[in-house]
Amino acid sequence: MTFKIVMPLNHAAGDEAECRKIGGKLHTIICNTEEELITATRDADAIMTSTECPPPFTRRVISELSRCKVIHNIGAGYEKLDVPAATDYGICVSFAGDYCAEEVAEHTLALLLACARRVVRLDRAVRKGHWGMSAKREMPEIWSPMFRIKGQTLGIIGFGRVGRLVASKAGGFGLRIIAFDPYVPPETFWELGVEPVTLDDLLSESDFVSVNAALSEENRHLLGMAQFQKMKPSAYFINCARAEFADEQALCTALANGDIAGAGLDLVAGEAVTLDHPLLKLENVVLTAHSAWYSETAIAEMKRRVYENIGRVFRGEWPTLFINPEVKEKFLARWGKS
Repeated sequence: MTFKIVMPLNHAAGDEAECRKIGGKLHTIICNTEEELITATRDADAIMTSTECPPPFTRRVISELSRCKVIHNIGAGYEKLDVPAATDYGICVSFAGDYCAEEVAEHTLALLLACARRVVRLDRAVRKGHWGMSAKREMPEIWSPMFRIKGQTLGIIGFGRVGRLVASKAGGFGLRIIAFDPYVPPETFWELGVEPVTLDDLLSESDFVSVNAALSEENRHLLGMAQFQKMKPSAYFINCARAEFADEQALCTALANGDIAGAGLDLVAGEAVTLDHPLLKLENVVLTAHSAWYSETAIAEMKRRVYENIGRVFRGEWPTLFINPEVKEKFLARWGKS
């Protein structure tokens, strides 16, 4: 019997052929409100969602799911999904895990290099007719100060899979690497040649501060005005994790006031950029459109994990990337064996 998979947003993970392989039929229904989400998902057997879906999966939405056995979060972050509520209602929650860890680490370093070498600003200058040393004289604010990357300090906030990849790749540039993660034992840092430090020490010592952690209520707005003012005026802030790690207003103020030299950002608060967004008015910011995760290789791996996890549930198995394994007793009480 075919089961119904609902995806309440447009996403590259949607693949009708892959759905059919596991016995499902995909229904893509764009939802912009909680009411629309409830209507679209009420009779779903499985759901594919992500943080890009405008309405979150709240307890109210989840309570209306009459047939759903599994909610699969397409990306790595699942902060818009009430996992405890899903557990209470006997619904498995799985996710794609670190499918794009390599891409995010590469993008982190791309933004670091773009900031340090003023790549975007120099490109703009060339397009306005400036070239060579004359451009340096005509536009000194772009060129100076610029320093050799080798020997500078990279501070990584979050030392999970992505943070460790960033450290490994950054070592090739001759950077001194320090990191902060209160959940990782010191020996794990040292094994990779990385010095564990406190957050305050990381901020004050680093020439580049990169956030590569998972967002939680504990670390939301971890970086505010006080933290940016602890950084060197010559330092750059790189964020390929979640915009909410930083107080965006404080970041804009720090950038405008020269408290830090610049920023390379793959995300903005609210996942929306209008032409009057304050970050777009700052020349010392490099912005990319939440694209750090993307590559054709990552898309293929994401799809494999999505359909493997959903398929396992309907074969009577548990997901391999299980966010709420504590659901098992309630799942079996509600659904029995699949």
